[in-house]
Amino acid sequence: MNEPDSEPTSAEEEHHADAGAAHSRGDNWFYSHEGERIGPVSFAELQDKAKAGGLNPRLDLVWKHGMENWQASGEIKGLFERRAEPEPKESLSPANTDPYTPPEQESAEEIMSRQSEWPGARRRSYLFAILLFPLLWNFVIKHASGIMLESFGPIVLQWIIMGAMFVPVIIAISTTVNRFKNLGMSGWWWFGMLVPFLNIWLGYRCFACPGGYAFHKKLDGAGKFLAVIYWLLLVIGVLAIAAAVSILTGAYGPPELQHKLQEIYQQAAHPKT
Repeated sequence: MNEPDSEPTSAEEEHHADAGAAHSRGDNWFYSHEGERIGPVSFAELQDKAKAGGLNPRLDLVWKHGMENWQASGEIKGLFERRAEPEPKESLSPANTDPYTPPEQESAEEIMSRQSEWPGARRRSYLFAILLFPLLWNFVIKHASGIMLESFGPIVLQWIIMGAMFVPVIIAISTTVNRFKNLGMSGWWWFGMLVPFLNIWLGYRCFACPGGYAFHKKLDGAGKFLAVIYWLLLVIGVLAIAAAVSILTGAYGPPELQHKLQEIYQQAAHPKT
């Protein structure tokens, strides 16, 4: 309804003559509800109607003399009680109700700066146990054999040498397990050293990478140098094995060199007792 039907019809005014006598012309209100136009009523009656829920503030329209158009009942000032919004209560709890604040993630540089704090065997210990200790142990056993032979005899000496051969192996396994722990990996990765090609990748980590490498994935200066040495030795070893196989099979090299290598191979495969 955009325009009122000018005013309520004369029939309607006659029908509500008694009510019009009780109210002045300025207090005569008309309203629509569910498509039906009702009135005149006083403003107080409209308020009672609104309080009782009989008026929809958006769908039901109201009008009185002096208004140009019908208006939604919710737009009439004072018709509906405006409920005061409850003031927010001050919380007695602190602003941050989460008792746990996650720590900030450390950068790779911060993790690398604490290499000495990582448990397990560091690079120096690993390289000593894998490369230097077997040579030193062999040197000691070789030079002590004469003394032990005089003290214990040949039979006991043979058992001592057999047992001594396992010492470098045990130390190498123990150091490798602790080296993986130093890298931030599980010690069970040691069994990966028995798997072809996987042992190349694991050997690189143990040989060159600093403590905590599994977390920060960064190489320091010493690690970069050792990485170059590792891969260079690996390439040289592969080429040397390929060349030896080619010579032994007769695919490459002069006959004299082939004969010499075959003699060395035979001696290694069948040592003289």
